[in-house]
Parts: sequence; C-alpha cells; structure tokens
Amino acid sequence: MKRSSLIQMVIMVVFTMAALIAVIVTDTKPVLGLDLQGGISVVLEPFVDGKPAENVKDEQVEQAIAIIRNRIDALGVSEPEISSQGNSILVQLPGIDDQERALELVGRTAKLEFRPVLSSSPMVAPDPKREATLRKELNIPEGTTAEDIAKEEDAAQAALAPTDPTATGDPSATGDPSATVDPSVLVDPEANTNAPVTPAPTTGAPAQGFGGTHRSPFVPVQETPTTTSPAAGPTTTTPKPLNKAGVNVYDPRFAELYQLEKADTTQFTDPDALGGKAKEKVTLPDKDGEQQYELGPQLLTGSALSGASAGLDQQGQWQVGPSFKGGKNGIDLFNKAATLCYNGDPLCPPNSQDSSTGAARGQLAIVLDGKVLTAPSINEAEFNKDQISISGSFAEQEAKDVATALRYGALPLELRPSTTQTVTATLGQGALRAVIIAGLVGLGIVALYFIAYYRLLGIVAFISLALSGSLLWIIISLLGATLTLAGLVGIVVSIGVSLDSNVVFYEHLKEDVLSGKSLRSSGEKSFPAAFSTIVKADVSSLIGAAVLYFLTAGSVRGFAFYLGLSVLLDLVASYFFMRPAVAFLTRSKLGGKRSLFGIPVLYTPAELADQRGPGLPYVPEVEPSADLATTVGGKR
Repeated sequence: MKRSSLIQMVIMVVFTMAALIAVIVTDTKPVLGLDLQGGISVVLEPFVDGKPAENVKDEQVEQAIAIIRNRIDALGVSEPEISSQGNSILVQLPGIDDQERALELVGRTAKLEFRPVLSSSPMVAPDPKREATLRKELNIPEGTTAEDIAKEEDAAQAALAPTDPTATGDPSATGDPSATVDPSVLVDPEANTNAPVTPAPTTGAPAQGFGGTHRSPFVPVQETPTTTSPAAGPTTTTPKPLNKAGVNVYDPRFAELYQLEKADTTQFTDPDALGGKAKEKVTLPDKDGEQQYELGPQLLTGSALSGASAGLDQQGQWQVGPSFKGGKNGIDLFNKAATLCYNGDPLCPPNSQDSSTGAARGQLAIVLDGKVLTAPSINEAEFNKDQISISGSFAEQEAKDVATALRYGALPLELRPSTTQTVTATLGQGALRAVIIAGLVGLGIVALYFIAYYRLLGIVAFISLALSGSLLWIIISLLGATLTLAGLVGIVVSIGVSLDSNVVFYEHLKEDVLSGKSLRSSGEKSFPAAFSTIVKADVSSLIGAAVLYFLTAGSVRGFAFYLGLSVLLDLVASYFFMRPAVAFLTRSKLGGKRSLFGIPVLYTPAELADQRGPGLPYVPEVEPSADLATTVGGKR
C-alpha cells in the first residue's frame, strides 16, 4: 500500500481522538431538544378583529417571528426553534422552566396606547341577593334602577342651580340643606364600596368630555357638615333628596347599590377591537381586575417608544421606564397629550387634584393589550423623553416582561395559541434513554453479525463507524446544534448507511479474490470500484436528506440534518480510514489467512502452483482445480 494512505489514516485517527478528548474535557456538548430535555411547543394562529385571519402577508409573519425571537432571547432560552407554517408560527422552547410566563410573553401583542381617563370606579362582582336587600332598605320602587334615580336627582339639582346665584357647589358655604351638590362627583377609586366617600370639589359646571358633555354618574354618598358658629360647634345636615321617589341618594348604601347594578351591566371593550376604536371611547379594566375605566380616544401608541427598561423607584417599587423617540413622532406626541390633561382640556377632563397646587388635573391611562397598567395624574405639561415612568404595583418579573414586550415593539398580528404541547423533563429523559438503549441493542446485534461473517473486516467496519460517530459528536458539539429525538433517529438510520458502505467494499473484495486475484493485491485495487458505488448510494441519501431539510419544518428537519451530516462523514471515514486499514491488513502477515477476512479458502490452479508464495501459506487440505472458472478446495 502507498505510504501516503497510511499517513492519512494515522492523521485521521489521531485528530479525531484529540478533538474528542478536547470536547469531553471542556464539557462542550450539543443542546438537547424539546423532546429530550422537556419544554413547551406552541402553534400560534393569527387573528384579526377576533376572527382567524385568512390573508396574512409574509412580511407580517416574518416580522412577528423576529419580535418573538427577540423576546425569547431576553428570557435566556437556549436554541429556541421558531418557524412559520403557512400563516401559523411554531415556537418550541426547550428546557424552559416557567412555561406560563413564556407563553404569555410569546403571544402578547404588546399594543401600547395612551388614552385620557373620563371616569373610573371600583369593579364590583354582581351580587343579586345584596341588590335585593339594598333596594328594600332604600325603598326603591319596582322597575326603577339606582341609575334612574341618580339621573333624576342630577337633573333636579341642575334645574335648581340657576335659581341660586350664591351657589358655588359647596353646601357649607350657605348652610342650606338644599344647596347644590356637584353632579359630577366620582366614587373614590381606592375607597371601600361600603364606606362613605368624600365628594370632589365642585366646579359649578359639568366637565366637558369627548363627543359632548361628559357627566360621571351622580353618586353623592356623604353627609355634608355645616358650621353655624364657632361657639356652637359643627352640626351635620343632609341635603334633601329631590327625586320623586324620595330615595336618599346620600346614603352610602345607595352608592353600593349603584355599583352593584353597574357590575351587572358593564361591558368591557373587546381588546381585539381596540385597533378599530382609536377615535372612540372605550371601557377597560385595570391589570389587577380591581378598577374599571371609561377612556377617551387614543392620543398616541407604542410606536412613539424607542425602548423600555425595568427598575426600582425611590420607594423601592418596581416600575417600567419607557424611552421615547425624539421629535414629532415621539416625545412631542406624549407632551401634546400631557398638555391636554394638565390643562383639563375637554378631551382629558380633570379627575384629580395636583397635590402641590390643588389644581384639578386630568389623568392619562397607559393601556397595554386592553388593560390599564396605570392612570397617573398629569401634574406637568412637558416631559423629557427619558423622564416618564410607568408604575402599577408591578412584581419584579412582571415589570421586566412588560419592559421586554415594549422594547421589541408590538406584534403586527394578534396571535393566539391553537395547540400547546408540554413535555416534562422526566418524559424527555425517558425518550432519550429509550433511543440510546435501542441504538446500543441494534449496534450489538449488527456487531455480532459483522464479526461472525467478516471477521477482521467486521472489526474495521466498527472502528470506522466509531470514528465517523466521534466526528459527528465533535461537530454538533462545537456548533451548539440542537439534538432532538428525530435527530437521534436520523443518526441511528445513518448507521445502516455507513455499514452498507463497508458491505459494498467487502463484497467487491471477496469477488475479486474468488475470481482469481490474490488477497494482497485485491485489498487496495478493489476499493475504487466499490467507492464509486458507495458515493452513488450516499449521494441518493444526501438528496433525500436535502429535500426533507428544505421543504419541511420542525422535527423532520432535525432528522434530515443529522442523516445528511452522518452520510457525509461516512464518506470521509470510508476513504481516509476503511480504505487504508483494509489495504494494510491484507498486505500484512494476516493477509495470508483468508478465513480471518471472512473469505472462503478457495485456491485457483495458479495459486496452487506456488502454495508457499508470498502471502499464501501451505494449506494441505486444498485440492487442485483444473478450471480457472471453477474453484475447489477445503475449509481450514
């Protein structure tokens, strides 16, 4: 054999062993896929206006995939698999611990809006029994609601307002029990629904809201104190109800009944329909489900943001700090909205007081995916682009997730999970164990067959298989590739392809020997023809693997990738190890013993003429043959 072939074989063995040892010592290994280490797989379907979307642009799907990938990277998930399947998006997250959090972050639309607050009130769960009790205690006529009585009282007091020029909306100014009480009094959002709530200071006129006069529900619930003289001390009087039924609307129970009735009829705006209601009023809950808000038109969206981060405020509470873009498409839009609320514009009516000046200010609600995160009072007319913060009783993880969603922008589509598959770590380990056991059992059976049939050549076959397998492990470890159950199946299938290459070569070798050629010369000369067949067979496998890889998705691609890579490495091992190894053995002293190679001990007349020739020891059991085409002899 050529010396260069032997050198190639030695280099390949030494290089493979050194690289394998380096990979093991540095603990470099491939990432186990979802089905082997556990995790979650979800298929996201696009929706438009609450209905499954049919015509979705490819650009929208690709943009959604890019945003989802950025969000997942922020979670620290290693090797996530995100791919499109038509209009749907397949997301596979191996090794994820907090699966609920991951699902929420992946599917969150992250549509951010800023809307003015028109009114707000606590959310109360419907309680028909309590309603019936309160109606009976307050003597409310059958068929009349608390809202009807509130409106009647509102109208009656509004009618009295022009007849009293001294009325300022503060009953304590005159001590008159019939003094006007502001009809735009709001229930304190933080108050207990069963406790009295102090009315806000009156303005003498109803607040103007979007689309005309805006009146919050008339819910006066506190008796009004009136001071008669410093010496006499304060006395408390209650304004006389003006509604026809004579219901005491100043009784705290009336406020409770009003809220319970509203709980029965409140219909929140569908978050999916917010995109079509940018110029309309909407009713939305807060993120904790404790408050409900009536909001005005959209003043700006999350497109004005350039980023967001989570951090602690001065009180040690978690908050989200959005960063606005500069110019008219960023901070200028926010300042325009802030100015409206600061000045109490009709679009953003005053609902709160400035703690430092006492001036009435409007509130600007920050809405994310149909829920109010917070609704702060605007006490300044202008802000810097990095000065704004969003507080809303956030937990640390929640604040970071909101910041992540805002940082990478809103999804161009609303995505909802259609199918979700959860694989536990235990199940994944069981699958891995099963595949390894099946592979080892199969290898053991094939090894016994090869060694029994091909003897030394069978050992060469499995050393070649071990080398190609080591190279495969080295490559996928260094690449950090994801090893899935389907990938393992591809590797197991490739074992058959690799062993088939050995069979092709060995059978060519046997045919050449049995046709009259010596084993010494056939060991190297039989390889070119055999290798040509091996290449053709492997190329057909590579074509199949390539088609599967480029035309499919998910686990099938993993199968195709590992099958194709294993086939390529089989060609390398066949040429650089199997070829020189077989040639070396056949030219050694062992080459004179055909039975060690699984070749029947049959001699041609030419060989019998020189039984003691090089590589052909004397075999007394052999009987001569008169015909070159017919082989006779005996087995040793």
